[in-house]
Amino acid sequence: MRPLRPRQALTKETLDGAARWLAGIDPTLGAIYESLGPPPLWYRRPVFATLSRIVLEQQVSLAAAKSTFQRLKLECGGRISAASISRISDQGLATAGVSRQKIRYIRGLADAIRCRRFSIARLADCDDEQVRQRITALLGFGDWSADVYLMMALLRPDVLPVGDLGLVKGLVEADAEAPGRPDRPVTSALAVRGETWRPFRSVATRMIWQHYLVRRGKDVDEIAAG
Repeated sequence: MRPLRPRQALTKETLDGAARWLAGIDPTLGAIYESLGPPPLWYRRPVFATLSRIVLEQQVSLAAAKSTFQRLKLECGGRISAASISRISDQGLATAGVSRQKIRYIRGLADAIRCRRFSIARLADCDDEQVRQRITALLGFGDWSADVYLMMALLRPDVLPVGDLGLVKGLVEADAEAPGRPDRPVTSALAVRGETWRPFRSVATRMIWQHYLVRRGKDVDEIAAG
């Protein structure tokens, strides 16, 4: 299957086509596709609130992060933005469930935007590596945060978040269940395995996330923005 043009976002049609192609080249993804079909086109708007939610999701469950995100949204008067965050005290953010460390990260993001050291709008015009460099330059934002933003907000097709525990655990579990794959890859080989999924590593990740959530009886929309 042909790769998309540089900076071209996934659509429902290209996602479905890529999932079919991946199912044909990888037995594990083939089993997922046969059981569940193509994954959802999870999408989050490319705005301050999305980057804030990614901070909240660091090292906690999706459900816990979503709950904190909703409380923070209420604390902000219904809209999480750099301006609304600046109007809330640290105590107010803590009351919403934001940890002291993550308060620093969200405030640092808000300060960078207000001082024009960082522009969310300009990320759409950058290639994947430029986006990663700009996001990871922010306090508290590492490669995982940048990868999730690339996948969810910019819908980039070829991102592999190797630090994502759901992806790692989900792949191990899916491999164990898939027929026709006697050799189980070890976690350290994820990046190597991902090379076979190019140029649609994001789609493979979405397929594994879908399997991971369904296997645990969770709503596949849990990843979507609230």
